[in-house]
Amino acid sequence: MKNLEEKYTWEKENIDDIPPIDFFHVLKGLLRLLVFLPLTIFLVLIFLIFKAILKPLNLNYPVFLIRKLWSILILRLFGLKLKVIGKQSYSSTIFVSNHISWTDILVIQSVLDIIFIAKSDVKKMPGLGFLASIANTVFIDRNPQKISKDSLILKKKIEKGELICFFPEGTSTDGLRVLKFKSGFFQLLFDRIYNQNKYIKKVQPLSIYYKVHNENLSKDFYGWWGSMSIISHITKILCLSSGSVELKFHDSLNSEDFNDRKEIALAAENTIAKYISFQLSNN
Repeated sequence: MKNLEEKYTWEKENIDDIPPIDFFHVLKGLLRLLVFLPLTIFLVLIFLIFKAILKPLNLNYPVFLIRKLWSILILRLFGLKLKVIGKQSYSSTIFVSNHISWTDILVIQSVLDIIFIAKSDVKKMPGLGFLASIANTVFIDRNPQKISKDSLILKKKIEKGELICFFPEGTSTDGLRVLKFKSGFFQLLFDRIYNQNKYIKKVQPLSIYYKVHNENLSKDFYGWWGSMSIISHITKILCLSSGSVELKFHDSLNSEDFNDRKEIALAAENTIAKYISFQLSNN
């Protein structure tokens, strides 16, 4: 039991928020910031205009393209080359992924038109909270007593044809491990949710793996966890980031093949953990 709890509550010691940054990389970070701010402001304005005009007409694809374009451009600006492996399962409405950093959102929405589930604390973060809000993120308290209420909100989203993504670890890590998956929201796969002439039965696991190209930086460079400051993490990304990120689409899991939410959560966890372990041992 002790080991099980440790997997839920892992906290890495000796957090190094910002590695040493020389003048050249400070200048590089400032230049990236000078591109990031006006680009983001411009595309957010376009996004909000399109959303206001097209949402009443149920024309969501142009809105998704703007969000996708912004995500791809920002990843490139941060020196991250995205590689997508596998394909989206169009029979799946729910997606789950390991969680390493706030940049995971950019990675996933570069490919999928999707709604994320996030902790309510994210909504309070300067900048990130606003961007998450306008993207229709569902904010939850991670309170077991409120999971029924949160699940009802998600069911309504799914019934409207929305794709849902959540991070079952319940927190972000250093990217060098996968924590035990919390199974609460996997219950959605066993509830009677009706959408597009079929019941929701499938979940598609996604694996995210960051590879650092600078040999002077540690493998956990992109990880954002525990007591790390969001400002310091953004600072080191702007100044030092140079690498690649893989988004792996695994085969979907069908709830009909499992007895309950805990079994399918464990299967998704093992699928992702196996892939991350393979990447770590081969890079």
